[in-house]
Amino acid sequence: MKVNQLIDIVKRTHPYIQINEVQTNINGWDNDILLLNNNIVFRFPKSKGIAAKVKDEVALMNQLQLKNPLVQIPKYECVYLDGVFRGVRYEYLDGESLSDLEVINTLKPQNAEIIGDFLTKLHSIDLTKLKDTKIISIHTKEYWEDLYNSVETLVYPYLKQPQKTEINNLFKNFFSNSIFLTPKKVLIHGDLTIANILFQKDKGLVSGIIDFTDAQIGDPAFDFAGLYWSFGPDFTNKVLSFYQVKDKESILNRVQSFYGLQTIFHNLLYAIKENQYVDWETALDRFSSLYSIRNKRF
Repeated sequence: MKVNQLIDIVKRTHPYIQINEVQTNINGWDNDILLLNNNIVFRFPKSKGIAAKVKDEVALMNQLQLKNPLVQIPKYECVYLDGVFRGVRYEYLDGESLSDLEVINTLKPQNAEIIGDFLTKLHSIDLTKLKDTKIISIHTKEYWEDLYNSVETLVYPYLKQPQKTEINNLFKNFFSNSIFLTPKKVLIHGDLTIANILFQKDKGLVSGIIDFTDAQIGDPAFDFAGLYWSFGPDFTNKVLSFYQVKDKESILNRVQSFYGLQTIFHNLLYAIKENQYVDWETALDRFSSLYSIRNKRF
């Protein structure tokens, strides 16, 4: 929709809001975004399919809010117009994405507790409370086989043989290792990467977690993948020390033996499909470094 149409919806559904400043992002695939007065966000899905996912996200967030996580999360208010769901409203969460290397290097130890608390509470949500949603398991065997096939087809032409061998061994171990068959499935964020972690630079603390669009029923270890890839094993272990479950060792095994390494493939595949520049040496150096840690451990 055009910006004036979005503003019209806001005026009709929230006539008491005095609009002094408007910032927009209507170029995304899934949602049109309005930021009003630097403190109120309206998110409007672009299709009925995305709208259904956003409504499921509202149900998820309502359950998570009840657990009072230490970190801020969006508190959604549904927006209906003429009886039709049009989107959500929530207060703007202060902070910036952890994509700046300078910011990442200023992480304080307290952040491990904040993230560990968040994951403990997210993963402990009673799945029966979400039975009326369409939040399902996505990471099936077929999902991972499709990923492997895509890597072989699109990524391998850019790689040297030793790199291909490492990746082949990584997937071979994943498909044959029984530790990936037994974990109890829980509600997971599904995309807990540095792009979706907000950070208050002046305080040196994680301030918020956003974008629950990829939430699904899955292996809790998967939510540690982005942390492991970006911050490495030491910080991941610190987060796990505040994660309230019994099988922490098993979770770390699954992260180090596969989940924490497969993150790179999604990034590379996206870059290739979008014809973006890839610094192959830097990207694969990071992979090989973490892969060598995996080999020393197993």
